[in-house]
Amino acid sequence: MNQEILKRYIKGYAADAEKVQVTEWAKVDERNMKELLALRRLYDITLWKENNKHPDQHKKTIRITFYRIGVVAAVFLFLIVTNWYTYNLREKMPDVIMQTIRVPAGQRVELTLTDGTNVWLNAGSTFIYPNNFEADKREVTLNGEGYFNVATDKQKPFIVKTSFRNIEAVGTEFNVLAYQKSPLFEVSLLEGEVNVGESGKQVKLQPDEKLFLSDGRLMKERIHNYDYLLWKNGLICFDDETMDSMVEKLELYFDTKVIVENTSFMKRKYTGKFRTKDGLEHILKVFQLKDSFIYERDEENNRFIIK
Repeated sequence: MNQEILKRYIKGYAADAEKVQVTEWAKVDERNMKELLALRRLYDITLWKENNKHPDQHKKTIRITFYRIGVVAAVFLFLIVTNWYTYNLREKMPDVIMQTIRVPAGQRVELTLTDGTNVWLNAGSTFIYPNNFEADKREVTLNGEGYFNVATDKQKPFIVKTSFRNIEAVGTEFNVLAYQKSPLFEVSLLEGEVNVGESGKQVKLQPDEKLFLSDGRLMKERIHNYDYLLWKNGLICFDDETMDSMVEKLELYFDTKVIVENTSFMKRKYTGKFRTKDGLEHILKVFQLKDSFIYERDEENNRFIIK
C-alpha cells in the first residue's frame, strides 16, 4: 500500500476513492490491519508530542501521563477501533473512535479527556473512552478504580459506566472503585453532586459522602478519612483495617493471590501508608514488625502464602 495514501487516510485528508482502497487493503490480511493501527498509534503519539510544545492547544488534545512504578513494568495503551466493521460496511471512517487503556499491576495512569476532564486510573484498571464526546452526553466505561475531576458542562452529563452501577455527574470530583472481578464497589464524592444507579433508581451523594456495597446492600456514610484516596499519588493507605479487607485490595492492586493460612490473622487490624512502587512484599515485611508470622512467595503460581 502506498504510504502517502495511508498517511492521508490517517490524517483525514484522503479522497473517497483512497478511503475505499485502504479499507479493502486492510480487509485482505490481518497483518495489513495491524500495520494500519500501528501507524494510527504512531500518528496519535506524534500529535500529542507536538501539542505539548504549545500549551494553549492542550484542551484540544488528549494528554496522557504515565507513572512508572517498578523497574520493569510498562503501561500498555491500546487504541481500539470498535466501529471498524460498521465502517467497512459504510465505507467511511466513524466520527467517534473508542480507545482503551489497560493499567498493569503496580502502576497508575493520569490522562486528560478532550472535554478537559482529568482522570486517574489505579492498577489493574481498564478504561474505555471516545476520542470525541457525542453532542448530548459524555460516556466512559471503567473496570477498576478511577478518580475523576469532571469539567463542568451542564448540557452534557458525564457518565461513568461500571459493571454494577452507573455514576452521573456534571462538574464534580469523585472516586469510583468497581473491579468486575471483585465484590467491592464504592463511590466517594469530594465536590459537586453525583447520582449513582439507573434512571428512576438513583442514589444522590453530597460532598464528603460515600456509597458502598455491604452484604449485597448499598450503604451511605460520611467520609472521615481521605487517606485511602491517596492511591492517585502513589500511596496505599490502611487505617485500622482488618487483614481480610486489606487482602482484597492488595490482590487487585498487585494482581496476585494472597492466601492467609493462619486464619487468626484475618481479623487483625493494621494501619500504615506505603508507596506502591515498594511492592507487596515490603508491606508484608512491615506488618511482620507488629505480628509474628511468616510468608512464602510462590512465583510460579503468582501468590503469597501467609502462615
